[in-house]
Amino acid sequence: MNSPLAYSLALCAISATLEGILAGRGVQARFADLRLPRYSPPLPVWFVIGGIFYVVCFSVLYRLFSLPGSGLRDAALVLLVGMMLMNALWNYVFFRARNLFLSFVTCLPYGLVAVVLFVLMLKLDRLAALVLSPYILYLGYAIAWGYALWKRNPGEEVAV
Repeated sequence: MNSPLAYSLALCAISATLEGILAGRGVQARFADLRLPRYSPPLPVWFVIGGIFYVVCFSVLYRLFSLPGSGLRDAALVLLVGMMLMNALWNYVFFRARNLFLSFVTCLPYGLVAVVLFVLMLKLDRLAALVLSPYILYLGYAIAWGYALWKRNPGEEVAV
């Protein structure tokens, strides 16, 4: 079955499942243990942000799978799937490995992948680029948040 809808749903479901497995069960306790930046939203808002991430990913995947095959389309798919996998890996580093330095550092290549994806989407599908654009802006906040969190919690840079 060659369905953009099925492929997009499947990739998002796999990624969200992997993210949950890698984060583990101690998400709430982990947040309670940290000295959060004053501009940090409460944990339920982070869950909403995660949900919006998957709405954005689904929308962009759907648009990509609906395009005719091309090298640019395939590159964008690889970047988006890579971004989703990097997001899941971040959950492991942050929640299980409890390494705030490494969780901050992983945001940097993640942000680069997201920006390159955005540039490709401008060439491939402007509507998908528009859908992705708020997330690209959010990443600036997320990187600043990760840096502040690392600095506010010394001793969290243990080796993985």
